[in-house]
Amino acid sequence: MISPARLFIPTVADPAVARSIDVTDQRDVESWMEALGVTETELRLAVAEVGSSVQDVRDHLGC
Repeated sequence: MISPARLFIPTVADPAVARSIDVTDQRDVESWMEALGVTETELRLAVAEVGSSVQDVRDHLGC
């Protein structure tokens, strides 16, 4: 069971609360690949083109 305190502390790779994508962290990349339904190459290219903002990447990818 997750402690009540843990519910308020987001992890870096938690797509539900993250505001940016850290392409230097492979776990973060894998989490975003799954969340967005894209390949690693597609994710990295999107971040290279529009920056690491989650909203910008989502808009760019049409997610």
